[in-house]
Amino acid sequence: MKLRLTLHGGTHFLTNPLDAYVGKSIEVYGEWSHGEIELMAQLLKPSDHVLELGSNIGAHTVFIARDLVPQGGVYAFEPRRLVFQQLCANLALNSLANVHAFQLAVGRQAQTMTEGALPENTVTNIGAYALGQVAGEGETLEIIRIDDRLNSLKKIALVKADIEGYEKDFLVGAQALLDRDRPVLYLENDRVDKSPELIEHLLGLGYACWWHVVPLYRPQNLAHTQVNMFGKTASFNMLCVPGEHKPQVTGLKRIEHIDEHPLKPPTNR
Repeated sequence: MKLRLTLHGGTHFLTNPLDAYVGKSIEVYGEWSHGEIELMAQLLKPSDHVLELGSNIGAHTVFIARDLVPQGGVYAFEPRRLVFQQLCANLALNSLANVHAFQLAVGRQAQTMTEGALPENTVTNIGAYALGQVAGEGETLEIIRIDDRLNSLKKIALVKADIEGYEKDFLVGAQALLDRDRPVLYLENDRVDKSPELIEHLLGLGYACWWHVVPLYRPQNLAHTQVNMFGKTASFNMLCVPGEHKPQVTGLKRIEHIDEHPLKPPTNR
């Protein structure tokens, strides 16, 4: 696997040229789905701590740690060995001492699973593989319950999770964390079949939720590139705020029904 070093706006990234989304976006635009960072900038204070699950190569970790919580920190989790190594390289390249990185996945119970290696000679969406999805054996993935590590985590202001359909499993294994800190949650939700169960669980936890749909192409990107190579492709996420905070969220669509999703055609009610 040949990696590529890029630099945009004072930010260094080691990317995989065969990664069609995260890696390619960083190479061309100097950023990845940066609208997510813009939203989190409105939610975080410089001294806050963030729990990031599914950090990938650090495309968001770097900006969160450096620009949003420089006096706080990030706990970054990425289970796949080679991706985790790139994450650590990007943290080192940007001198981010306020990030603690872990080669771990999270779920509802502690376990291990095996899978094959990620494709090495094919252009693919490396960040889209769910746990155990890669056929074969040879790589061992360790899964933990966040609650089993609770005592080692400072108070968490925000949880960001992009874990390919395992978002509810994380919530089940993090009940003590949610009770202790009542953090804001920013969760990917692009799997329509799993969405109702996830939303229902969040509402049951007393969270109010809003859709946050982020186009992958941003005209004001850090590299000032005006070619849109992603078209209308977007990230589908939810902003979830504890109801007792009496959240005032503007500009986003509040989720009222568990069966709604931006990727589903609207229904008459």
